[in-house]
Amino acid sequence: IPHFVRRMHCQKALIVSDEGLVKIGTVAKVLSVLDSAHLEYTLFTEVKPNPTTAIVNAGYEAAKKHQCDYVIGIGGGSPLDVAKAVAILMTNGGDIRDYEGVNQSPKRSLPIIAVNTTAGTGSEVTRDYVITDEEKKVKMLMVDYHCIASLAIDDPLLMTDMPPKLTAATGMDALTHAIEAYVSTLNCPFTDPLALQAIEMVLDYLPASYNLNM
Repeated sequence: IPHFVRRMHCQKALIVSDEGLVKIGTVAKVLSVLDSAHLEYTLFTEVKPNPTTAIVNAGYEAAKKHQCDYVIGIGGGSPLDVAKAVAILMTNGGDIRDYEGVNQSPKRSLPIIAVNTTAGTGSEVTRDYVITDEEKKVKMLMVDYHCIASLAIDDPLLMTDMPPKLTAATGMDALTHAIEAYVSTLNCPFTDPLALQAIEMVLDYLPASYNLNM
């Protein structure tokens, strides 16, 4: 991370995560890397599952208050989705509801470093994020090239800290994605072998990963 932060000429990060990852020490592992490199950051760990516009707004205010110029998301889909939303607001302004739909933001987001901790969502490498509008009680889907992470980190050692239940759930999510890719009408001779290989790997390694975290 420090190598890429210096290449991007960034000064201060907003760390976006949740209290669960703080408690099990995952966030501390990333912070220790930043501390060793003398990189500045501020913490925002208020993310909940199915994050709402209120959570995004709180993160946005924290980023503005502390003058953050890049975002590090640590977690699965929820923290990474909030990281994307905050990064978009920091360069585009307005309300996150303004960006529902496809490519609604005019400007590239702040640089995002996505530190993935689960197997299932793929949020660290996609242009999608989902935020819940608590007033309308709907989930808003944003599909936006401007929120793609500048750096995605998939360190399997971070996943060994996950509770067994979460390991099982996100592993089944990965299996579902692989099956969807195989049966999709947009499949092709290139994607089919990848989908089948992914299915086989989940069947081989998910039970072992689950038992490792018991």
